[in-house]
Amino acid sequence: MREVHEHVLKLQAPSDRSLHVWFEPWAEGLAFPAGTLVELRASSPVEGKLEIEATDERTAIYAWPSSTLRALVGNSEVASFQQPVPDFLSREKVNLLFGSPPTPTAEEGGLLRSRPWWKFWR
Repeated sequence: MREVHEHVLKLQAPSDRSLHVWFEPWAEGLAFPAGTLVELRASSPVEGKLEIEATDERTAIYAWPSSTLRALVGNSEVASFQQPVPDFLSREKVNLLFGSPPTPTAEEGGLLRSRPWWKFWR
């Protein structure tokens, strides 16, 4: 049987504002209400760990090649990225190809949303 590696990361939204999280390389973001505890669970047949890039406006999470990711609040799954990261796609390549993750704007109501990077045709 094949071994599965898992990395768990917990993020706490500040008590006074939302936590905006951007998930790479899936190019999708979510805003979590103030005070929310978010648990990120990444798994892969290849050993690795999630990488974080945080600013005051948003937190970017980078998954490693071959991994998938789930975001949970309490016992509820709020996001699931089951398309594994391609073997060639590292954090550095994501930034080189697509630039830095976006920051939320007031017009968007603080939400970070985009189409997945592999759906160029829409």
